[in-house]
Amino acid sequence: MAQPMSSLILIPRDDPKQAVRMRRFFMAAGTSVLVIGVLLAWHLLGMLKRGPFVLISVLIVFWILAFYGLFRTGSNRKWADASLTLPQMAASSLTLLGAMYAADRGRAVFLLLLLMVFMFGVLRLRTRALLVYTACIVSGYAGVIGLSWLFKREALDLQLELLQLLILGVTMPWFALMGGYISALREQLKTALRTVRDREQTLAQAQRLAGIGSWTYNPVTRVAVWSAEAYRIFGVDPNEAPLVGAALRSIVHAEDKKRYIQVVEKSARDGKDFDSEFRIVLPSGVIRWVHAIGQPTVDDKGLMTLLRGTVMDITERKASEEQIRQLAHFDAQTRLPNRNLLMQLLHHALAKTQRLGTPLAVLFIDLDGFKNVNDTLGHEAGDFLLAAFAQRLGNCLRKSDTAARLGGDEFIVVLDDFDGPSAVRAIAERVLLAASTPFQVESHECIVSASLGVAMYPQAGADVDTLIKNADKAMYFAKQAGRNNYRFWGEPTDARSQT
Repeated sequence: MAQPMSSLILIPRDDPKQAVRMRRFFMAAGTSVLVIGVLLAWHLLGMLKRGPFVLISVLIVFWILAFYGLFRTGSNRKWADASLTLPQMAASSLTLLGAMYAADRGRAVFLLLLLMVFMFGVLRLRTRALLVYTACIVSGYAGVIGLSWLFKREALDLQLELLQLLILGVTMPWFALMGGYISALREQLKTALRTVRDREQTLAQAQRLAGIGSWTYNPVTRVAVWSAEAYRIFGVDPNEAPLVGAALRSIVHAEDKKRYIQVVEKSARDGKDFDSEFRIVLPSGVIRWVHAIGQPTVDDKGLMTLLRGTVMDITERKASEEQIRQLAHFDAQTRLPNRNLLMQLLHHALAKTQRLGTPLAVLFIDLDGFKNVNDTLGHEAGDFLLAAFAQRLGNCLRKSDTAARLGGDEFIVVLDDFDGPSAVRAIAERVLLAASTPFQVESHECIVSASLGVAMYPQAGADVDTLIKNADKAMYFAKQAGRNNYRFWGEPTDARSQT
């Protein structure tokens, strides 16, 4: 299979611009070979003698080799116009003017070839350079006519040649002006495209740094366009088509899918922006939080013609928010709700009790002997013991019950919707047993116990603060009774013996 000339000759790969210039040169060289073919046809028709034909053909080959050498060695890079547009045009034009003089007839063909050379410059030169070239060509043609009048008058149709010169002198300046305008537009377009490309690269880099991807979706053609960052966020290969419709919905987390569909459909129906956060499940199984913003474009009939927007990876932000929420509402050592969250939960439980009439009890727990462990084994051992007791405490309760750390070695348990005081007593007994069972802290066996006070709504109080206060007092009574004990607020001191 035949290969292009540019693939048969080594082109420098380290300079893409030089490679482009070489390809342009090969195009010009191909045109020069075409000119040799035209000259051959003119020779066969008897309009160009053998001597001039051979001489001009050799000259054309010489120019091809000379310019190839300049491009191949990189010498062309020293010129302001590294494509050597003007030198190539000058060499071609001088050669064609020589051929025009050597030919006995048919100079109009060479004028057409000169126009082809002129068109080669339109894509590279500005108006001034094209006008200078035009002046040279018109002057050169006039010189050919003059030489032919002096030395080859018998082969000259002076009236026709002067008419062609007049036409050339009028039309070529106009072509030069138009060509310069086209060349300027081309440069402006190149600059604009380069600016757009640079901005796209800047935007892509900014999106990558910010974790924000952009996208568009045409509901008519069902064609979506994603930025590179959008592909990364959704975990899709950039070589694949963007996900649309059911394919996109399939990666939305099952718990968020219904809400996501409602938001998008409402936006499409009402023609209004949407702003939503939801989870997606990547093909690797990784769950990622995203924040999507969509802006629909509607026509005069209210129909959506385009949906564009952004998507942002907010997984790290969600993790930070969760961490902040944990720090704000949960105890660091025991992972139980802290005082702030306890008060919220207790107010909620009290409101439920007052609304539905269900029972409510607050248990106040204090660990006996914890201070001794903290003082003898250190705070790390104390923190370990608190965490171990918190885990045991959770095992003593139902899923609907709430255990919280009030502070230090004090804990609160909130019980609601239970079957009378006997159920509370059973839980209190389990808590005492869990606390009195020895704890293994490193190589030490630690023995503690618990004192527990119970406040029942509404006998021990009608509000949260009173219930906690009276549960604390009941715990104090249990501690006075010898510890490892529990007491109900308002019951006799021997209430435990009655269970």
